[in-house]
Amino acid sequence: MKPSLLFDSFTKLYRPYIKMVQPIMTDYDLHPAQWLILKDIAVNVDTTLVQISKRRSIEKPTTRKILKALEAREWIVARTGEDRREKLLQLSPKGQDVYEHMTSKIATLQQQHLEALNISEEEYYRTVEILDQLYDSMISHIKTQHTSF
Repeated sequence: MKPSLLFDSFTKLYRPYIKMVQPIMTDYDLHPAQWLILKDIAVNVDTTLVQISKRRSIEKPTTRKILKALEAREWIVARTGEDRREKLLQLSPKGQDVYEHMTSKIATLQQQHLEALNISEEEYYRTVEILDQLYDSMISHIKTQHTSF
């Protein structure tokens, strides 16, 4: 087994995928990192900056900068949690609309490409399972090497 084959195959998907969805993000003047955080907040309501940073494996200052940009566009709202130092984040109605429109458009593109593959549902779910296992393994490795996430 040649380990680089899997990793090279995975990483070469990134640029074409971003180029594929870029026109949708451009319609909303969003960068990929902003979209991923907006999506994270939609999926994880009442989340915090620290939780987002951990889930996305990005530094807190980077997360803070992206959150400020989303807040300036009135796409997210923050409320004080039980611990007054904690801000709980969720999408505003405006942010929810953006999220739903983008998700729908991106899902259509993704579906077109998956249909072109003609893979079985079993193969699809097995691929997702393997990628999730690889992700979990790498996150575990990062956590043992660094404590900043």
